[in-house]
Amino acid sequence: NKPLTAPSVLELAHHVAGCNYENQTKWGSKIGFRYGSLVEDYYTGYRMKCEGWRSIFCYPETAAFLGDVPFNLLDVLSQNKRWAIGLLEVAFSRYSTITFGVKSMGLFMGLGYSYYAFWAILTIPITTYCLVPQLALLNELSIFPKVSDPWFLLYMFLFLGAYGQDLLEFMVDGGTIQRWWSDQRMWIMRGLSSYAFGLTEFVVKSIGIPTEGFNVTSKIINDEESKRYEQGVFEFGVPSPLFVTLTMAAIINLLSFISGLVHFIVDGGSNKEGLVMQLVLTGLIVMNCLPVYQAIALRSDKGKMHTKTTVTATLLASAVYVVASLFLK
Repeated sequence: NKPLTAPSVLELAHHVAGCNYENQTKWGSKIGFRYGSLVEDYYTGYRMKCEGWRSIFCYPETAAFLGDVPFNLLDVLSQNKRWAIGLLEVAFSRYSTITFGVKSMGLFMGLGYSYYAFWAILTIPITTYCLVPQLALLNELSIFPKVSDPWFLLYMFLFLGAYGQDLLEFMVDGGTIQRWWSDQRMWIMRGLSSYAFGLTEFVVKSIGIPTEGFNVTSKIINDEESKRYEQGVFEFGVPSPLFVTLTMAAIINLLSFISGLVHFIVDGGSNKEGLVMQLVLTGLIVMNCLPVYQAIALRSDKGKMHTKTTVTATLLASAVYVVASLFLK
């Protein structure tokens, strides 16, 4: 019944605004979102499951639990980088999914949470997948079995089987081939940028070196960006380190594919059969990177690749090739 300007009301308002009311309470540990990770939703659900809470799968035909998402590619990659850091904070905390999670929830549930907790580590196989065979192809070095070798069938089975299974899961869930293809492109983009930078920042932060801290993801979009988004066109206009590694890998793959194709057609040497698998793999990644090439050379709108990003990526690609050639030749 007191007016808003009453001293006692103002004192209470300042107390709540300062968040000191949480001191010596269960907020952040037992009540509300749990503190201690950048992925508070994942961490809260995980801790609740460990405490014995049971969950149900709710997936109604009418879309539910909707929210805003970033439309800009840079914002998406920045958000995924933040998630990667937060998930690693859980993975290497006292409540690690491998130890505490398995003990509290059981092996399979603990491993299920671990898949996401160690998300950022996927950057290692993805980067290897996108660079090592390509650098070997540039140096005419075969790292896969020849087509005539029976072991070639195993590699091809694993390659086609993995992509085929992923496509089948998309189609069964009501997805389309276009959405699946977009997901493949984003998988590579996240692995070469978000996961790599997230893992690096987590390691740097863990050894006590200050990092840039928390970044809020923008959900704002202007009319031009909205139009390009509806057309399925990526935004590369802002210079960012997240685009540099992605562009560097795209350049290496394109040059590797051209070099390998010329060598395959012109040169009839014995090494020809051994380069088939690398050529197919590189060609697939080149197809995934078509939006990057378009942003570099074909586009004139504000979403094209920034010159600074292209130059930096080209220099890094040249340096990586020179260093790799010293070891591969």
